[in-house]
Amino acid sequence: MKRAKGKRFVEKPSQIKKTEKKIKKNQAKLQVEIQKTMQNRDKKFNKYQSSRKKSKAIYNIIITICLIVIAFSLYKIIDWVIENNKNKSILEDIQGVIHITHEEVTINNRPIEKASYSFTDLLQKNPQTIGWVRVPNSNIDYPVVQTTDNDFYLNHSFDKSANSAGWIFADYSCKIPGSQNTIIYGHNRKDRSMFGSLKNVLEDDWKADPNNQYITFADLNETGIYQIFSVFVCNDEDVNSYLSTDFKSDEDFKAYLKNLKNNSIQNYDTDIENSEKMITLYTCYGMNNQRLLVFAVKVY
Repeated sequence: MKRAKGKRFVEKPSQIKKTEKKIKKNQAKLQVEIQKTMQNRDKKFNKYQSSRKKSKAIYNIIITICLIVIAFSLYKIIDWVIENNKNKSILEDIQGVIHITHEEVTINNRPIEKASYSFTDLLQKNPQTIGWVRVPNSNIDYPVVQTTDNDFYLNHSFDKSANSAGWIFADYSCKIPGSQNTIIYGHNRKDRSMFGSLKNVLEDDWKADPNNQYITFADLNETGIYQIFSVFVCNDEDVNSYLSTDFKSDEDFKAYLKNLKNNSIQNYDTDIENSEKMITLYTCYGMNNQRLLVFAVKVY
């Protein structure tokens, strides 16, 4: 059998032209698609670059803010240390000129140390000195000052220089030694200076020793021993209702003492029936704008 010969396919000129048109048309479409793709790529790249620049700018701003915060914090820490050291130096100088004599007295069948102070040299350093306060087993052992307001010694030291640690001072409204209640303020410093260790009264170890309840407060004329009868924490907006310095009658004073005792968060075996004078120690407490108050009546 003979094999059939294959025929060769030959395109006509018209078909070639159609094919060329299709190719050109497809090339044009392809070129448009390529251009669109390139444009989209450029847009995305530009958007990425813009986003990157914004991110870098935000990053630089955050870093700058962090550096400023760190620098400010370091400044405050250094300033805090400097002011604490300055007050420490002032207290050491005070201790070098104050003359103190000690004796033992018996209160409620307990031997209690009584200190007497000579303020002559100290008054030359600061004429606004009105006394001395000491709380056993704490860092509270300071001269007390008083001026015409309750603001100055919040940020001024004993020598009247500016100092955020302040100093221990009596309420400006108190007549010393006339007022029945002498209110004494001090900052709650983290290094336990000023009234930073007043919170000891809340600790079990401190409360376990009954002798710690006897606070010394000496004015320019005499030394008094005061026994704690009430301790509590209150909000700043309520604190003024517990702060009275003078009373119209003995009955009002006794009612005031009874109210404070009833609000105490601790029980004290302190006789308040025959009390005629008292002191209040006042400092800030915690992080919620609270105040720690310690009340004591004169027992010697």
